[in-house]
Amino acid sequence: MSHPTQHTVYSAADIAAVLDELRECGPDPLALRRWAARREVRTALVRASRLVSSVRLPGKTPGGGWVEFSLIGGAWSRTR
Repeated sequence: MSHPTQHTVYSAADIAAVLDELRECGPDPLALRRWAARREVRTALVRASRLVSSVRLPGKTPGGGWVEFSLIGGAWSRTR
């Protein structure tokens, strides 16, 4: 089975699975970099620092929108 980030169109389940993985990373930029470096993970953009952490996926939602997650107040959430 392919990783949810490898899909070109993301379902709600794909987005939830990615968000769960990001929550496992927590606020640690190094954990985020390790997650993004995994062979099966596909990303369009990763920012991983103590000040700003976010991930944009390369595919789109069924409506054509981007999917982006950000670390806000120490917790990961979908921001786009």
